[in-house]
Amino acid sequence: MGVLKIGRLECIKQEDWNGKDDIYITINGGKPVYSTQIGEDGKRDINKSFRFEGDVAVVRMYESDSADDDDLLGEQVPLAGYGEMKFREDDAYYTLSYKLEP
Repeated sequence: MGVLKIGRLECIKQEDWNGKDDIYITINGGKPVYSTQIGEDGKRDINKSFRFEGDVAVVRMYESDSADDDDLLGEQVPLAGYGEMKFREDDAYYTLSYKLEP
């Protein structure tokens, strides 16, 4: 079991062509732990901690689509300590700062 503290979400390039992205984040395939609407150059200070089961935390970021399947923007496995995850799939580019305590 570990604790993942998510710090800041930054949108460098959004996935949707019009309007804001509807972003949500999951850990180890569970229910979304965070969701928000965000546009290009947007920032969100999340500053929340999440407990997870197992030895690793698999973090996935999605962009919700009402017209078709949600878009997976990337999957990352953070390392212990402080760091930054990058999500660059589907022509989007997001960063997510974190602290992982095993």
